Amino acid sequence: MNRLPHLYTNRFGVFYLRIIRDGREAKKSLRTKDFRQARIYALAFNLEIAMGRPKITDFDLNVDAIKPFDVILPDGTQIKDLNSDEDVRRAKELFGARFETAAPLHFPILAPETLAAMASQRAADDAKKRSAKPFADVVKLYKKEKALDNTARTLTAKQGAFDDFAKTAGERSMDAYSLDDAIGYKNQLIENGGSASRINSKLSYLRDLFGYAVANGQHLGPNPFENAKVSSKSKLEQQKRSYKPFSADDLKTIFSPEAYALRMDKPAYKWLPFLALYSGARLEELASLALNQVQQDGDIWFFEITKAKNANSQRRIPLHRAIVESSFLAYVDSVKESGATQLFPELKSGKNGYGKNVTRRFADYLDERLISDDRKVFHSFRHTFIARMSARNVHPAMLMALVGHYDQAKVDFSSPHFTNYQHDKTLAELKQTIDLFDLQAPLAF
Repeated sequence: MNRLPHLYTNRFGVFYLRIIRDGREAKKSLRTKDFRQARIYALAFNLEIAMGRPKITDFDLNVDAIKPFDVILPDGTQIKDLNSDEDVRRAKELFGARFETAAPLHFPILAPETLAAMASQRAADDAKKRSAKPFADVVKLYKKEKALDNTARTLTAKQGAFDDFAKTAGERSMDAYSLDDAIGYKNQLIENGGSASRINSKLSYLRDLFGYAVANGQHLGPNPFENAKVSSKSKLEQQKRSYKPFSADDLKTIFSPEAYALRMDKPAYKWLPFLALYSGARLEELASLALNQVQQDGDIWFFEITKAKNANSQRRIPLHRAIVESSFLAYVDSVKESGATQLFPELKSGKNGYGKNVTRRFADYLDERLISDDRKVFHSFRHTFIARMSARNVHPAMLMALVGHYDQAKVDFSSPHFTNYQHDKTLAELKQTIDLFDLQAPLAF
């Protein structure tokens, strides 16, 4: 993290200077966990070494704050925590001539002007600490900025993590939080029995928040959550239970005419599973569609996806021929005539988006139809689309253009074959590709 010669941290996050000469080691604690402060000391120390100033017996940063060094004798014997002249005297008595031959390593002294600059920087840092806003105020500023590219659901999840952290670590000035607080919070999450992925999600939200604080002068840095995580991404991927696609038999069961008409009895309940199957889009992307996002370019109808999971998921999805040949476009016209602005006016936006009730109704319906595998859910329509298109050898670049981001762990993106597809896809190309999806919903829509 430090990337500076001679600067290290101990297991408690305290910075110290370390120098090795002729096989012997010397350390001096800087007695600070503040990286900016430690960095100043280290830069000045390295400057003095580079300038070749005379060696003396003291490295005078602050007489009261200096912790004398440890000594390693030529035969490998270690003498630790020489904290006073009395400690040195006793070491000499104990080790005799061996100690005398291990002359202590001397640190260069800092020039008066360097010490003055460091003192000035300390004063400036102290002033910044005093001017830092309370944690809750920084959270508000952060969320206001992130509202530009985060969904309401993501912001709600982040707020939950921030509230949980404040409850655990206490409400303070933003700059008062340290590495100890980050470690303490991580350990508390582990103690509470959360999953690795859930813990890492909360830690990533806080890492982003404190990164914002550092960048905007509300925390001196370093970011206390910079390296906070509980497992590697690859290990988490191995542990994750992914959703399953629906089989052809599942689709027959789901779209059984009488059962489907009875339970999926509102426009959103009726149309969203059908649209998800033939588009590969996420539930929230479809449930939140406004009427003006159902558009036509020439003879190609398409969805303009703007409220996506992330910027890479904003895209145009041509309507599959099964959708165009259904009564869906007639439904769109009827909603327009009613004066509504949303494609599914009965759905209201909540903290979890537009699709909450659809998810619940569909889950109940699957149970009724005896599809009991808990990895088969509404999101399985997306997995069904991706799996079938992959089986039909649709190029990953074209599939990404249709569905946005998905797990492409087995795709070699560096290959020339993939590079050839890296251009803006025309609607005609996308339309031709999406119509390759050939699973059928055995129900007339």
